[in-house]
Amino acid sequence: MLHWIRERLLLNGFDSDAIGKVELASEEALVNVIRHAYSDTEGTIGIDLFLHPQSHVEIIITDQGPPFNPLAKELQINPFASLEERVEGGLGILFMKQYMDEIRYERKSEKNILTLVKKQS
Repeated sequence: MLHWIRERLLLNGFDSDAIGKVELASEEALVNVIRHAYSDTEGTIGIDLFLHPQSHVEIIITDQGPPFNPLAKELQINPFASLEERVEGGLGILFMKQYMDEIRYERKSEKNILTLVKKQS
């Protein structure tokens, strides 16, 4: 999946820094779906990529798991804390927020829909 995203962004003029950020944010979003939506059951994950030439890319990730809005919770994470002091979870959402230009969540037709947007520089 990440290779597929990388190829499309390369073909559309995204630089390697932006591509790396999109890959990391996409991977974190997918790991969240696998861990939370389908931890005890099988399910499907939809991935759509929409390129807007010379502007931005939108990656839309959908699942049919329980409602989960990763943007609803304000994160209080200290990235400089030692491993012993850290609470598990939350860093993936922090990475998504830092690396993407926009993130949107909606629940529609029993699906979680997460949209990641990265502007082309």
